[in-house]
Amino acid sequence: MIKKKKKLVVEPFDDIRIIGICTRIEDYKLAWFINKILEVNLIKYEDIINEDEQPFSFYLHDGGENRNTFNLVALSNGTSKWVNFSPATDYLLVIRNFITDENLQDIVTKIKTIPDVFFSYLIDLDKNNKIDTILEDIEMHEMYLSRQAEKS
Repeated sequence: MIKKKKKLVVEPFDDIRIIGICTRIEDYKLAWFINKILEVNLIKYEDIINEDEQPFSFYLHDGGENRNTFNLVALSNGTSKWVNFSPATDYLLVIRNFITDENLQDIVTKIKTIPDVFFSYLIDLDKNNKIDTILEDIEMHEMYLSRQAEKS
């Protein structure tokens, strides 16, 4: 009799939710609106560099331990696209740490009220294979920023 092997599946990015945003607003304006409507403090940091050595705008709000951390990441830099999503997506709002489905839906709804935001939607991490690479790049960039802050 052949024994069945149990397979351990590890989710590399637990407690991460991502909202895709389609808009023509500049990154700093979008960050300002998000700060206002969500009562967070997204701060512009050094651009994140993708695998093609292209820079993309990067914002971070670190809520601290047991609170939500937010990243606003541009997917376009004026000359190139980092990745193409369907539907068309200009920014990702990455939310880390636990958030209820109700609060998440409330955030999506609030983002839709921002002037010149055409739509916002919750990205299904299971159905989008492009997202893992972006999340890895974001984590690496945050580690880099943290090391830079420690040096100064």
